[in-house]
Amino acid sequence: MTTANRPPIFAILAIQAVVFGGLYLAMPTVNALVGYGVPLFWQMSAQGLIAATVTKYFKFGWGWVIGQCVAPPLVILALGLGLPMWIYPVILILLVLVFWNVASNRVPLYLTNTETSAALLKLLPNKKSIRFVDLGSGLGGTLRYLASRSPESRFYGVESAPLPFIFSWCLRKLHGKDNLEFRFRDIWKEDLSEFDVVYCFLSPVPMARLFAKAQEELKPGSLFISNSFAVPDQKPDKIITVKDGRKTQLLIWKI
Repeated sequence: MTTANRPPIFAILAIQAVVFGGLYLAMPTVNALVGYGVPLFWQMSAQGLIAATVTKYFKFGWGWVIGQCVAPPLVILALGLGLPMWIYPVILILLVLVFWNVASNRVPLYLTNTETSAALLKLLPNKKSIRFVDLGSGLGGTLRYLASRSPESRFYGVESAPLPFIFSWCLRKLHGKDNLEFRFRDIWKEDLSEFDVVYCFLSPVPMARLFAKAQEELKPGSLFISNSFAVPDQKPDKIITVKDGRKTQLLIWKI
C-alpha cells in the first residue's frame, strides 16, 4: 500500500474505521480473558495506539501519527464533559477552514520562523525592486517581515485555506503595507512569470510538480527557494542552513 496518490484524510479515516471494526469484533474475547468489561476510554486509547502504529507503517508524517493516537480518547473525554452538541460541528468546520490544503494537496500549515525570514531577506536579489511570492503563505508572517524591511520591493502571498488567508489579509489592512498583497487562490493557478523570487514551505508531495511549473513559467535568472523540502532528482544550486532550533535548510535553485 502506498499513500502517494490519494488524499491522506481518506486514508486516515479508513485506518481508524478498520481498527475500530477489528476492536469491536475482538472486545468480547478480550473482556472474557481479563474477566471484566474494558472501559470505553481504554478501548479508544487502544484504538488510537493501533491506528497510530498502522499510520506510521504506511509512512505518513508524525503529525498524522500523533493525531491518530490522540483523537479517539479525546473524543471520549470531550463527550464526558457534556459540551453542547453544536460545539463539535463548529470545531470541525474551523479545522477544515484552517487545514484546507491538507485534504486537497497534502500540504500542512507550516509557519516560517523569524530566523528563516531574516535569512530570506539576505537572499533577495541585489537590485532596487523585486517581486517576491510566497506560495502557501499561511498567516503571512514571512511576507510582513520582508515587506517592512524592503519597502522598494513588492511581496505577494498565495493561499487557498480560508481562515489563514482572512487572517493575513486583515493584518495587512491593519498594518497598511502598500507593497504587500495576499491572493486567495490555488497555487497551481498562479502565473509565476511576474515574479523574481518564488518561495514555498509546503511538503514533499507537490515539489516535483511545482518545480516543473517554476521552470516553465519563471524568467531566466529567477530564484526558486524551498524551505526544508527537496525537489526529486534536482540538486539545489545552493543550500543555506539557518541558525535556528531545527537547523532549517533553504534549498535554492537559479532558473
